[in-house]
Amino acid sequence: MKNVLLTGADSLVGAEVLAHLARQAVDTVTLVLGHDGDEVLDRLVEYVGPLPVRFEVIAGDVRQPRFGLDREAWRDLGERIDCGFHCAQLELPGNDLDLARQGNVRPVENWIRLLGAHPHLRLAHLSTAFVGGRRNGLFTEFDLDCGQTFRNPWEESKFAAEERLRESPVSPRVTVFRPSHVVGSAQTGEAFAFTGAYPLLFALAGGGRWLPGDKLARLDLVPADYVGEAMVTLMRHGQRGGTFHLAGGWKGSLELGELAQMVAGEPAAGRRPRFLPQLMAPLLRLGGALTFGALSSRGAEARHLADYLRQGCVFDTFLADAALEAQGVVCPEPAIYLGRVLRAAARQDWGRRQRQVETLAQPVVKVAAEGGAAAHARGPAFEERKSFRVKDYEVVYRDIGSGPAVVFLHGFAGAEAWDGVVERLQDRYRCLIVETLGLGESRAPLTADYGLPAQAAMIRGLLSHLGLERVHLVGNDTGGAIAQLFAVRWPEVVDHLVLSDCDAFDNWPPPQVERLRKVMRLPGGMALIGAVMSFRPVARSRSGFRRLVTEADDLTPQRVQRYLRPVSSAERRSRLRRFFLSLDPACTQDIAHLLQQLDNRTLIIWGCEDDYWSTSWAQKLYEEIPGAERLELIPFAGISCHEERPDRFAEILSEFFAGGVEKTDDRGAGGTESELVAENASQASPDSRVDETGAVEVPSLVDRPRAVSPSR
Repeated sequence: MKNVLLTGADSLVGAEVLAHLARQAVDTVTLVLGHDGDEVLDRLVEYVGPLPVRFEVIAGDVRQPRFGLDREAWRDLGERIDCGFHCAQLELPGNDLDLARQGNVRPVENWIRLLGAHPHLRLAHLSTAFVGGRRNGLFTEFDLDCGQTFRNPWEESKFAAEERLRESPVSPRVTVFRPSHVVGSAQTGEAFAFTGAYPLLFALAGGGRWLPGDKLARLDLVPADYVGEAMVTLMRHGQRGGTFHLAGGWKGSLELGELAQMVAGEPAAGRRPRFLPQLMAPLLRLGGALTFGALSSRGAEARHLADYLRQGCVFDTFLADAALEAQGVVCPEPAIYLGRVLRAAARQDWGRRQRQVETLAQPVVKVAAEGGAAAHARGPAFEERKSFRVKDYEVVYRDIGSGPAVVFLHGFAGAEAWDGVVERLQDRYRCLIVETLGLGESRAPLTADYGLPAQAAMIRGLLSHLGLERVHLVGNDTGGAIAQLFAVRWPEVVDHLVLSDCDAFDNWPPPQVERLRKVMRLPGGMALIGAVMSFRPVARSRSGFRRLVTEADDLTPQRVQRYLRPVSSAERRSRLRRFFLSLDPACTQDIAHLLQQLDNRTLIIWGCEDDYWSTSWAQKLYEEIPGAERLELIPFAGISCHEERPDRFAEILSEFFAGGVEKTDDRGAGGTESELVAENASQASPDSRVDETGAVEVPSLVDRPRAVSPSR
């Protein structure tokens, strides 16, 4: 174990693993940290102490494909490390299984791919003894699927992650460590993060007077530094495979009543709690048992306590005890360290530090530097809208940055959906974000032509006014249809064409849009749509805007408000109605034969989880357009992949505009066109994988043996 990769260093156990690695004779320790990496690194240095010079930090996100790294960095990472420690996990209790899977299953898929591509690698995977769920009685280190049910999504997602590792071809090189309830360091009492057992200890220390629990039930606690030392020690001695329970077991655990008495004896503790029978738990859920740093609702906290303050599994530690005692590592008794843990928690303010942990565990954080490319701050140009009149049309646009011109055309997500991509391109390109008539700020009399061919002509007039003879043209959704119409009519103006998740051929309008058009034709239909969509539950549902995002948490109030803008006034609703009723699929069907003659350099980008148009439409565009050089599928993103994954989208655009083409996937082997693109996001190529969340990861780049048309 010379070169180590650690994911999840900013967790309760991960910080202790880092501390023990820092004291070992290893050559390098590489950390993967997210968008707030500098802040986290400062906290790690403060907690662990000065780190050795043999460590480095990679900006990434373990939940994104390849940890958010580009292919070259991903290959280099796998080649230069020989051992990995995966300690990242979403520990906060809650009821969102999708969120739990994002934090606990997706990273495992990345590790499986990394180990699969590099046979010399070993992995230490931090799981939890609570994969045993609600199973009663002895739970051994050989057990996993015992038909158990689970108390919460966290347990279920950790079970799914461990099951995925066990079933994978790399399983013999994965060592699984299952700690029980984890608290701070036995030596100092300090904790890097207040997850693990801290909500339970807070309740016992006076956070809740009445608790739904059995005082004879045993609570199994282990200190984080013991877990970290055990993991590092066994991996340092060449451990390959196996499962180890890092727990106190029956003898090392404490009765709940005894633990409450120990806690109550601490100076920082409040009133000793009283335990109520489990039958009384539903009453406590109504008012809540405690509030722990705004972790979740009081009712949710009461459910969490009711689940764990009763007898569940007893964790067998036979294998761990035998392996660790030979190395002189022994789990200390709670009576030795618990006082220090409680006093340190009180000094550091439980609630304040817990809110920090909650911030670190937000779902699918879009890293600020995916692949190492830093994002730029938005300037005043993002707020300044310009306009130009083309006959009856007032074209509204934003002009940002400098360099070769790139025109961005939007669909139902709105013009602001391009802002994240433009942030990353503005230093090298002049970015023109044009507002679609009917969906954006561009205006025209209701008697004007709102059809897509007319909008393409409107944009041509704008470019003539700006004196732009050639541009890169990028369109998403309806904007992609406008881009197609523009490109076949004025191919001499288009340098590079980029189409993303768009109307094409006869695939539109989608059924959801067609239903809206029927309502719009009714008297008062637009007012009805505006009123219904303004009702928040409807707006957040699949009948509203939920289909525009992959993750429900991305549908923030600010984004919903932006999506509602086209129906926010009578004037806007009139323009939107005129636009909807002008939609005609014949306009893209009629240019199908012209697309077959289009030799402009073309890129197709598609979200794998597009809820409107499957990736088969991306394949069709790729096959029909002779100039199409590249097809890019973005995992964990839908129709608004440019807004959900702006780093990756901007990176692809930069490579394409610069003429860069990658020939193979990260395993060094390509595939046929039919293999590389699936019929839909749940049917991927043989080189792809459907992960435990149902998301698809596919080879990033698709090339075909075709002559590349030179830029005019």
